[in-house]
Amino acid sequence: MSLGASWEQGYVAAVRVQNTGNAAGSWNVTVGHSGQSNLRLLGTWNARGSQSGDTLTFTGGQLAPGASATFGYQVSKSGRGNARPSGCSVVGGKCAVS
Repeated sequence: MSLGASWEQGYVAAVRVQNTGNAAGSWNVTVGHSGQSNLRLLGTWNARGSQSGDTLTFTGGQLAPGASATFGYQVSKSGRGNARPSGCSVVGGKCAVS
């Protein structure tokens, strides 16, 4: 995951998901924002996005072994402090924020 643009009250992120396994499967990426209140998911493209508190979840369709998918999203927040993800996870794989 990389932040394409960020400012105090928001950011835009680009995420690439790759299936490194031996079987096709759908994917699920979770992005956390520790201690970020008033966070709001503004938009998502090339994935389905949902929000529960300061956690965002993105899902997508089947990926064949070796295949990848990319998606993006935008977040805003009110109040003080930078709107930046604190971490991410993907089922059966690795995820990092850069």
